Amino acid sequence: MEEPDSGTSNPRDSQCMKADAFFWIVTIMRKLIRVTHKGKISVEIDTKIAHVLDTVTFHKFRAKRYITISNSMINVLAELNPNGVVYDYQHGIIFNGHPGYFVEKDSLVPSYAKSNRRVMLWGTLYRHAFDKALFKDELYKRIKVVGYPTQTSAIDIVSQERVNIVISLQITSDDEIWYKHSTKMLYECLEQLEQSGRKVLLKHHPRFNNEVDLSDIITKYPFVEFTSKPLVELVPFTLFHITWSSTTSFEYANWGVPTYFLIDEVLPYGTTIFYEQYRYPLYESMSLLEVLMRMADRQVYKNDCKIVKEWYDSAYAPFDKQQILKILTGNED
Repeated sequence: MEEPDSGTSNPRDSQCMKADAFFWIVTIMRKLIRVTHKGKISVEIDTKIAHVLDTVTFHKFRAKRYITISNSMINVLAELNPNGVVYDYQHGIIFNGHPGYFVEKDSLVPSYAKSNRRVMLWGTLYRHAFDKALFKDELYKRIKVVGYPTQTSAIDIVSQERVNIVISLQITSDDEIWYKHSTKMLYECLEQLEQSGRKVLLKHHPRFNNEVDLSDIITKYPFVEFTSKPLVELVPFTLFHITWSSTTSFEYANWGVPTYFLIDEVLPYGTTIFYEQYRYPLYESMSLLEVLMRMADRQVYKNDCKIVKEWYDSAYAPFDKQQILKILTGNED
């Protein structure tokens, strides 16, 4: 079931059932209940909505297992069936303190107070985010590692001609700080890269919807181009990758391409997420110019590529079909 999303111009998935009616009914009911039942938290409101929907649909949407992404409708789905369980399937980075799962570090949001709200993860590295929020038996019962669904077997391409720098942008409408301040940081980054003599490719976030006008970049920085090519076509020619705190850093690491994180006091997530929680093994506290000088040594660079690939392998598990089948059939351990 696919919800409507006005924040993207991407087409709808023809294989999905459109969940527009379901989405708008829940949205309207949430607004009405907030007015008539002031003081109720969102979990309580969604529980009430679920019971109403279950009754008026004659239990049509009851299932053993539900799977959602980004916690969408997790509380509604979890209450449709008294014996049902809903799993949120990881689709981006998860860390201790992520607002979708934690009120604050080590403290889960109310949505996960009940044991029938669970999470499916790509690898054991991400499960460590929940170590201090759940007792050990609950941790392994509710936080399942099922592997990465679209994992590719990266070949060794370090010896090929890597000349470009790719910057994965994170400009979306989700947060004003992100689309305003990350843009400022981007221009500062390009100023430093201007003397590198390398082509720089900018790739937008999938949910970029023209929140910021970046049309002047090509004129101001002739060495910069925008690209929409898939990662697999970019990596053979990518010397290194730059981003703020994007999941793409993992994807590039799978191909042995190191990432440099743009960090400042406003957007410190490269430090607080990747260095402090994920222990990213390269370039901590180094300036961008220092990294460029380091990469001039071919042997050092090849070793960096090996290090970052090993880091990736420790974070992601192969897709576990048997575990998925156990979950879908309600027979998980």
